[in-house]
Amino acid sequence: MKTSNAVPIAAASVVAVGVAQLVQRGRQHKQHVDATLSLIQIEWLSRASQDEEEAARWAPEGIEPEQYQRMLSGNRLLCQLSLRWRLGLVSRRQLDLFAGHAMESATCRDYWKQFGSLRVAEAVGDEKSEVFNQALGDAYTRVMNLAS
Repeated sequence: MKTSNAVPIAAASVVAVGVAQLVQRGRQHKQHVDATLSLIQIEWLSRASQDEEEAARWAPEGIEPEQYQRMLSGNRLLCQLSLRWRLGLVSRRQLDLFAGHAMESATCRDYWKQFGSLRVAEAVGDEKSEVFNQALGDAYTRVMNLAS
């Protein structure tokens, strides 16, 4: 290889490696932010699902605080699964399996019935969240069809 060709090729390789590292850092930063925000949400869900006064402050009109606490507990489970999914720790097959198990619980079904459409609406444009919500919705439908 000529020296005149080797220098630009080496420079292009160095640039490519640098760009790949920047992309990887960007992904890792997004995962870190996702995990941090999820942990804050899970902490609040834990507190509100155990503290009736906190649940009473945030319960939607027409939902008793005790019932809302149960729904928040179901949401906490789904948020934990969602975080694992977004971080790539759960395969699609596992997601379907875990969603099915979650929807076997009346707590998760009650939460999904009341707030599932909100989760679906806020996930529009976020492919990972859309897939996650689709798995939950499908699991909910399957469980409800079996019950009827």
